[in-house]
Amino acid sequence: MKIWSTRVFIGLLILIFSFSQLPVASASSVNASKVEEIDTFVNNQMKRHGIPGLALALVDGDKVIFMKGYGKADQTGRPITPQTPFILASVSKPLTAVAIMQLVDAGQVELDALVQKYLPEFRVADLTASGQITVRHLLLHTSGIPATACDTKINAQTIEEYVAELQTVKLDAPVGTRHSYCSGNYNVLGRVIEVISGESFGAYMQEHIFAPLDMQKSFTSEQEAKQAGLAQGYQWLFGLSVPTQHPYNPSQLPSGYIISSAEDMSHFLISQLNDGQYADTNLLSANSVAAMQVEGTKRGENGGYGFGWVIAPVGDVPAIWHDGVNVNFHSLLLMQPETKRGAVVLMNSFGIVAYEGAYKEIEEGIARMLADLEPAPTSTRLGTVYLMIDTLLAGLLAIVLFPLLRMRFWRRWLLVQRQENRLPLIRVSLRAAWEIGFALAFLIGIRVVIVTGLGAQSWVEVLTVFPDFVLWIWVFALTMLLTGVIRMKLILQTRQAIVGDNNPAAKASAI
Repeated sequence: MKIWSTRVFIGLLILIFSFSQLPVASASSVNASKVEEIDTFVNNQMKRHGIPGLALALVDGDKVIFMKGYGKADQTGRPITPQTPFILASVSKPLTAVAIMQLVDAGQVELDALVQKYLPEFRVADLTASGQITVRHLLLHTSGIPATACDTKINAQTIEEYVAELQTVKLDAPVGTRHSYCSGNYNVLGRVIEVISGESFGAYMQEHIFAPLDMQKSFTSEQEAKQAGLAQGYQWLFGLSVPTQHPYNPSQLPSGYIISSAEDMSHFLISQLNDGQYADTNLLSANSVAAMQVEGTKRGENGGYGFGWVIAPVGDVPAIWHDGVNVNFHSLLLMQPETKRGAVVLMNSFGIVAYEGAYKEIEEGIARMLADLEPAPTSTRLGTVYLMIDTLLAGLLAIVLFPLLRMRFWRRWLLVQRQENRLPLIRVSLRAAWEIGFALAFLIGIRVVIVTGLGAQSWVEVLTVFPDFVLWIWVFALTMLLTGVIRMKLILQTRQAIVGDNNPAAKASAI
């Protein structure tokens, strides 16, 4: 009996040990191979596309399973590391949303309370609508505040000044009727945080989010971030990554100017994946975390939006995420609720061609591999894409430059036609009018597109974001305009000469 009992007991121990060890060993090997695949993938993509720098952190449940920096942080060749600070751009929004939800947890803010309850001075151009906007509307971007007005026409230096300048902004939709993404919503939330907490936005973030999450390389001051090794930003100029400097905007800290590292943001991601818990810190209640990650409004056909989070697939994998686009920085914060895995991707460069191609290829590839899927087939190299675009742009410019370079020959032809008394005035005048008219219509049309489609308010603003394309647009249009003006001037001079030849009195006077 004792022998049988001992054997059973030993057998049960072996069975329990086997079941408890095998899944852990399996998970460990899967993670290791997956990490290696992702590392190789990102490294290859960085080389293929010539991207200046990237920092990556991967999270699985409550652990950071991988961190690495790729490429350079500045012109000196200083390497990117997981601790290198980057400007987060709109990835700042989930951080601001957490700060608001902390105040909700503390009973100091109500989601459906009017903003004017906390900020009596808050106004937009429509006074009635001003009294209808709630905290929830701001979190979901359903306040009606348009990006075309509140992000580009305001010259505030502080968050308080930013809110004050909204009083001239006209809403682009009735309050609460539709999602209209606008960073201004989160800047107002930043002011709510300041007023309710009695602290500056930066001080609140440091005390209530950065410190509890051990985010040692996170800042709300550009100067402090530079002292800690802030990455240099780059922009793409006709296929070349060029280092650029752009003003840091403290008035839009809550929506786009928080600075952090891949390592720090992995801590934030863990808290969001684990009901607000990071290590021994409970940053937020589980209910508030859940409320943030639930679709609160539709984003047209592109999924939904929660409190500081987009709920939509990335790489055809269900995800909760937010990306950020600054003039010379790009970022992505990604969670996969089904696997409880996530990724932080920070880049110190931006360009619309790179963003729509290489950047998305990298991010979607990471998302798919985190979900144990193969990345999509690699696309055309960024350098090749730019070469094709540059060739096309150069060809179009050559087409309008050629007539200008041949203008002296055209002038001789004009004189010959005049001498032979067979100058086609109507035809040559129409050609000049076409060149002038097309150039002006081209500039006006592009202007309409950038205002209605991009939300920009000036050529200078668009030049800041898309320097290469705006430069080409103006060179193209001005070349054609100059050609038409010179051509018209020569036609008028020739016409006056013809009138003089046909006027005997003018000839006699000239003699």
